[in-house]
Amino acid sequence: MLLLPSLSVIPINQSAWAGTFPGPNGQIAFSSDRDGNHEIYTMSEDGSDQTRLTEDDANDFDPSWSPDGEKIAFVSFRDGDNEIYSMDADDGSDVTMLTEHEANHLYPTWSPDGEKIAFSSNREGGENFEIYEMDADDGSDVTRLTEDDEDDREPDWGTNTSPPGDDDDDKNKHDDKKKHHDDNAKKKH
Repeated sequence: MLLLPSLSVIPINQSAWAGTFPGPNGQIAFSSDRDGNHEIYTMSEDGSDQTRLTEDDANDFDPSWSPDGEKIAFVSFRDGDNEIYSMDADDGSDVTMLTEHEANHLYPTWSPDGEKIAFSSNREGGENFEIYEMDADDGSDVTRLTEDDEDDREPDWGTNTSPPGDDDDDKNKHDDKKKHHDDNAKKKH
């Protein structure tokens, strides 16, 4: 069982280059279980224009905007494992499965150029999570970036706090208000 918050809203004070809020279109992507299970939605900064993008019997969560605002990467349990997918950000069409492995894949985050997605996975077996990256267009060229005996989770390419070239000293630090999944969330075996 994966424990998820009932509403994962990304903070309003992030730049237009943020991985999850806002996309260049000013929209916030979030996951909500208001319709019986977690689905991906977008809304305007003021909470208006809420649009459901996914509609599946499985939970869809962990939305992450591509830097150009055209795509949203997300996690879904629709094949029996937590896999990473991408879809068109405007209407949820063109859903593409990026990972296909009997393991959990979580926390997708786009590279600043939109070419790669970093994520956490236990694809090497067991419960230990490591950080990987893959090509954003089709999930190919998966590369393991960490290898240790402890969990490595929630990668962030720095696109979640500041636009490229920002001189702010804190541009690569997580925003204090950023919501994270509980590290103790586990998949039921």
